[in-house]
Amino acid sequence: MLYKSLLNIIIATFSLTAISTVFAASSPTTPSDMTCKEFLDLNPKSMTPVAFWIINQDTHYKKGDTVDFQEVDTLYTPKVIDMCKKSPDKKISEMKKEIEEATNKKSM
Repeated sequence: MLYKSLLNIIIATFSLTAISTVFAASSPTTPSDMTCKEFLDLNPKSMTPVAFWIINQDTHYKKGDTVDFQEVDTLYTPKVIDMCKKSPDKKISEMKKEIEEATNKKSM
């Protein structure tokens, strides 16, 4: 009887693990649907990689170049943070043009 109960617990544990893995795998791994609030809730170390993804997404530079990670870290990430504080419900992927324009004005 104890063996049967233990076996049921093990089976239930594996079933729940499998279900949670399926749900985790079905969620997007890119920040395309991330809101500004979700961006601001990130670990600060994760903000620059997300900003890097946003700035370089669908960008076609010559020879496959991208905006330098260091440049994103020093110029773009602070701008994304400022803009997100003003519009927490906005999707960050929709702000790319605004971020670039605001950053270009700042660097001139």
